[in-house]
Amino acid sequence: MGANSPSTTPYAQKVIESIKPLFEMLPPEYWQAFERYSEYILKNRVSLHYATEELPIFVALIIIQVERDFANAEQINELYRQVEELRRENIKSKRSHRE
Repeated sequence: MGANSPSTTPYAQKVIESIKPLFEMLPPEYWQAFERYSEYILKNRVSLHYATEELPIFVALIIIQVERDFANAEQINELYRQVEELRRENIKSKRSHRE
């Protein structure tokens, strides 16, 4: 069954619709998180569809957490790269001042 199979997309949309009321009760700034979570669920709709033995919302939460972990790891790695670059520049700057 492909990612755009008629049976996977409606199933993912049903899961999204089930979490929507929660986000509607939260402050407006949480709506962006709902939109991002909806994207994660749709992106992984085939996995969600094949995990029908589990509670769909539970599977959706796992998908959301994994996607967030990947995004956070990328951001942290980028920060480490920037810090390392600043350290190297600082070392070069100190050496040039001594000479």
